Amino acid sequence: MDTVIVDVFTRLARSLGCSVDDILESPEFRETFLVEARRVLGHLQERELLHRLVCLRKAGKLPKTRDLVATKPTAG
Repeated sequence: MDTVIVDVFTRLARSLGCSVDDILESPEFRETFLVEARRVLGHLQERELLHRLVCLRKAGKLPKTRDLVATKPTAG
């Protein structure tokens, strides 16, 4: 389960620029996360998936959103 959650989070962070807090606080991001995770894991409870996401963040198992979001090159 952890690998799937990390993969889903990484894809969302790269494509949408969202953080774990965004997923927890935004209904749109949360729903996207849940749909993607359930596509692989089956219909697990929302609380279980979100709890595991937070545990992975606290354990330092998730990449930082800022490291995943492409930075815009500066003119120079």
